[in-house]
Amino acid sequence: TQADGEEKLGGGVGILVYDASMIPNVKLRNLAIDICEKQKIPYHLGTVERGGTDAGRFHIYDTGVPSLVIFIPTRYIHSHSTIMVRKDYDAAVKLLVELSKRLDKKTVEAL
Repeated sequence: TQADGEEKLGGGVGILVYDASMIPNVKLRNLAIDICEKQKIPYHLGTVERGGTDAGRFHIYDTGVPSLVIFIPTRYIHSHSTIMVRKDYDAAVKLLVELSKRLDKKTVEAL
């Protein structure tokens, strides 16, 4: 369920709220959630309690880089055939396009 931070195939794009190597930038996370809600992009929140993502290293680079993990829910990711739902992929693309439109200088500096 969304409350449990569990990936949900067919539940839309995933927005990570926690992984073992970092806590995503709260303002950036809230911006992504706001975009999803205003644009009616299906999404759910996720967590990674063990391991981490590349963002765990990026967010501490130099003086820090605002970081957020946006993911497409999958199954069998470390096998030779991965399963995903196309509408989750489409939701991720839509979120990333809308997010990139809003990341002007003023917004980035506010992060």
